[in-house]
Amino acid sequence: MSVERDDEYLKFVPHSMSYQVVPGSEFQCKKANYSSRKLSTIDEQDDDVANRRGMMHQILATCAVLLLSAGCGMPIGYSAILLPQLMESNSTEIPIDVETGSWIASVHSLATPFGSLLSGPLADYLGRRRTLILSVIPLLLGWSTLAIAKGIKVVIFARFLCGFATGILGGPGQVYIAETAEPNLRSLLIGAPYVAYSCGILLVYSLGSMMYWRSVAWCANVLPLLSMVSISFIPETPAWLLRNGHEKRALQALSFLRGSEISAQKELNDMKQRLAKERVTTRTNENIFKLCCQRVAIKPLVIVIVFSLLQMFSGTFIVIFYAVDMISEFGAEFDSKQAAIATAVVRVICCMVFCVVLIFVRRRRIMMVSGIGSGLFCLVLSGYQYARFEQPKMSYDVYVGAGCLLGYIIFNTALMVMPGIMIGELFPARIRGRTAGGVFASMNVALFIFAKKFPALQAMLKMRGVFLVFGVSSFLLTAFMCLFQPETKGRSLEHIEDYFNGDNWLWFRRDRGYKTVNLQPLQPLKDTRGLEA
Repeated sequence: MSVERDDEYLKFVPHSMSYQVVPGSEFQCKKANYSSRKLSTIDEQDDDVANRRGMMHQILATCAVLLLSAGCGMPIGYSAILLPQLMESNSTEIPIDVETGSWIASVHSLATPFGSLLSGPLADYLGRRRTLILSVIPLLLGWSTLAIAKGIKVVIFARFLCGFATGILGGPGQVYIAETAEPNLRSLLIGAPYVAYSCGILLVYSLGSMMYWRSVAWCANVLPLLSMVSISFIPETPAWLLRNGHEKRALQALSFLRGSEISAQKELNDMKQRLAKERVTTRTNENIFKLCCQRVAIKPLVIVIVFSLLQMFSGTFIVIFYAVDMISEFGAEFDSKQAAIATAVVRVICCMVFCVVLIFVRRRRIMMVSGIGSGLFCLVLSGYQYARFEQPKMSYDVYVGAGCLLGYIIFNTALMVMPGIMIGELFPARIRGRTAGGVFASMNVALFIFAKKFPALQAMLKMRGVFLVFGVSSFLLTAFMCLFQPETKGRSLEHIEDYFNGDNWLWFRRDRGYKTVNLQPLQPLKDTRGLEA
């Protein structure tokens, strides 16, 4: 236990329990040394138990949020199993054509921005936890409406409700994890929602391969209901409670999340000091548009927006929406549903691996490798399809196509996760909360337009041309990030903000004071005090 911890401990423990070594005989010194060593060992054990308890509570709280994230991941992949079933020749229940199918696939992305824009005010007014619980309501309504839908308009409306719920969840879910996790756990947990989204996509693919689409919709209500119960048992974030005058509840929440009331009290005191300083220096009439035009804000905004657009044109979400249709073109005898499940399994594994990689590998290196790998697999697949144009289908066409698609997903998963991380790391503190929802909403509007027009693009370029666009966009993304993206691993948010406040735009012209980050893995804190007599 550190000296600072001892000082804090003495504030809570009666003075009569303190020990002092008094000069005396050699026997007395040895006895005092033994007692001090014994007390230190006991304190260290208690400290370790408290730390483990706090880490477990943080992970459990995160898992409650991840249940809802997985539930919101299911409607993202639902169109991939719904459209093939509705388009089957023997299906006359709700007949659709290509144009109608594009609306079903893309309306989810159209609804998400509305939820994103609403999530910020709700999270500030109701709290992060209540907003997460509130997002379950439209999700349950959407799935239930889908299960009983009798017409195409009802199906589209139900998909809109599910997308609206996903938009509400996104921001508060990430904020909840960030505000409850300790710094050494945050690097691991920050990518966890994307693992949950991928698990939701895998789950809906698996259910769709075995069940009718109406039954899948009924089953999809289970995760939101479980998440509503789970989130009811976790505390609100201490930061929100303190900002809204609930200091006692903030201490209780911190004690639960840290496993020790002493650590919680110290962290709460630091939070109170930072909040008081912020309220003194913050102006109440700041114009968000003027703030976004400042140098420190415009640079990260440009980087995030351009990255998101190039990521979109690299096919990250289009492959999720139209996975079954894409795989079906590789061969008539190929089980496209099982292949779609395989792609989802690969994406889940890649997201899990990526969460661990974030702890050890630089952000720039991750994006370079991901962009180049995605582009190479897309160009290889496109070139192969051009070479095989108007030739009879062969059995190995399936293996080449499936192998390239799986390789693309392996490398492209990192590009799917990065925008959320970039928004949290690059934006300055003054605009981070107010612009994150707006940027996320804008990107979803662009994604809706792209998803809506994708069938027409596919009909014009064919699948070989589509993957050529994906490959070129991946290489453009790599070049752009190589020039403009700063390294943020191991950097404090204040240090990153200082970098963007400089005159340079290009990374290679940065101030050399922005040194290479330390890539040593995080080590647990140890007590380094000597046990002197």
